[in-house]
Parts: sequence; C-alpha cells; structure tokens
Amino acid sequence: GRGRVVKILSFDAEANGLHGPAFAVGAVVVKDGVCVEEFFARCPIDGPVDPWVVEHVIPAMRDSGETHDSPRAMRDAFWTWLMAHKQDATIVCDCGWPVETGLLSACVADDPTRAFEGPYPLHEVATMLRDAGMDPLAEYGPELLSPEEFAAHRAHHPVDDARLSVRCALRAMKRLREAGVGP
Repeated sequence: GRGRVVKILSFDAEANGLHGPAFAVGAVVVKDGVCVEEFFARCPIDGPVDPWVVEHVIPAMRDSGETHDSPRAMRDAFWTWLMAHKQDATIVCDCGWPVETGLLSACVADDPTRAFEGPYPLHEVATMLRDAGMDPLAEYGPELLSPEEFAAHRAHHPVDDARLSVRCALRAMKRLREAGVGP
C-alpha cells in the first residue's frame, strides 16, 4: 500500500552453459526505486568454455575482472551478501531455472546448514510480467531505461541484468496494483 517501503533484492548469475556451474553473480537491492546496495563476484571458469558464453557473456564482462579464486569462494561471498540483505526484501530473479536456482543449490551443497536459509519465496520476474499482462520474453530495456542507461546496459552482465529485472518487477507490480490485484 501507500507509504510502504518497497525493497527488492534482484540477483542474476552467469554459468558455463545453461546447466553448468556459475562463474559470475550480480545483485542489487533497490528501496523505493533507488539502488542502495550492489554485489558482483566472478571466478575463473573451470573447463572448456561454452561457445555461447564465449560469444555473449565474456564480452559483457570484459571490464569486470575475477574477484575470487574459485567457484566456492565466489559462492560463499554471494551467500554472505545475500544473508545480509534479504531481510524484508522481495527476492527476484528473471527466470530462475536453471542458472540462478543452480547457483543457490550449489551454495547449499557447499554447506548443508544453509538448507533453510535461502530466498523463500524466490519470485520470478517473468511470472510477474505474465501476471501483469506483459510478455515475459520481451526486451524491456529500451522502455524502462533512460537512453543513457540503455546505451550503457551490458546484456549478460549479471549486475546490469539484475538492475533491469528490478525495473521489470516494479513495472509488473505497478500494473497489478492498478488492476487491483497486487499489494
């Protein structure tokens, strides 16, 4: 309702192939439309790099170097950040299967004591868009970002994709509220 602070935590991961291990993760926390926290981590890719990743993802991260020596260290850093910022947040990802859910499952496999600490519920922005009568597979960057933001947006960079997912979620939530459906 009115006067309520809307806090959204959005995260996005990049993996070595659709079902491969994550090698980069980005996240943002947005309160009332303003980004107040940001996270980025990247580790070396283990094994041969998927050709699609070489063509689409690696170029988007050319200015974002590795921050961790191993996938486990990257996942631990993300988990620590997630736990510090998830309180009172609506936690979203664009389409969680299989990359983001794979990342979360790997975090729990790393430390089984995490089993009941993860993001629950995890909301998919694609479902929010569908429920708001919007195409969940459409490209909303040109519509939701300023021309300057759109020009700077690096598709397949996890921080930029997490930021755009928040904009999409906020648009869907607004449309649902206007229809008398959302909170």
